[in-house]
Amino acid sequence: MLVYRKNIIRFDIINTIVAIIIFILLFSVLNIEIIISGILAILIYIGSSLLFAPNNKLVLLGIKDSNKQKEYMELLDNGYENYSKLVDLKNKVSKPHIKQECNDMILKISKILKYLEKHPNKIGENKKFFTYYLETIYKIVNSYYEISSQDVHTKEIEEVIKKTENSLTIINKSLDDQFTKMLQNDALDLDTEVDFLKSSMQMKDF
Repeated sequence: MLVYRKNIIRFDIINTIVAIIIFILLFSVLNIEIIISGILAILIYIGSSLLFAPNNKLVLLGIKDSNKQKEYMELLDNGYENYSKLVDLKNKVSKPHIKQECNDMILKISKILKYLEKHPNKIGENKKFFTYYLETIYKIVNSYYEISSQDVHTKEIEEVIKKTENSLTIINKSLDDQFTKMLQNDALDLDTEVDFLKSSMQMKDF
């Protein structure tokens, strides 16, 4: 589940509890009529939701285009869905070294998803990660599990299983490369900012 969705659920629970407490105080302690107490509690709940609810994390982080918001939300949701399915598959894999490969893969995918959720402006340039890489990784691991769990040992099947197992190492390396590339872009941006600051200070333009 996305972090911003967890925040919304947490806020709704707390806001509901506060509204109930206010209703009890108004009705039981201040002896205000039950209907009026209920209306006031509801109004306070609605007002609190409008003022303080963590509505849309992507908006708060600067994604104001409604079409992009919808697209990026769907990409992130699908990404976390594939991530969850990979976690389930990893728990079913029996070979220890393949389970470890899957575990490494899952940790790297989690890192990338959290990074892109925190930097939603980078989702567009990494759309292929969601629409191709994650989908393909899940299909490969799922097919591997289904074939290897059938306990059929023909030469052809053994070759496919071995080839797939070797591909997991390549996938892990590819995920490392993708995340490194994302961070390198950040490093270049930071380097530019530092150079600009040094230049401004030297010119006493501050």
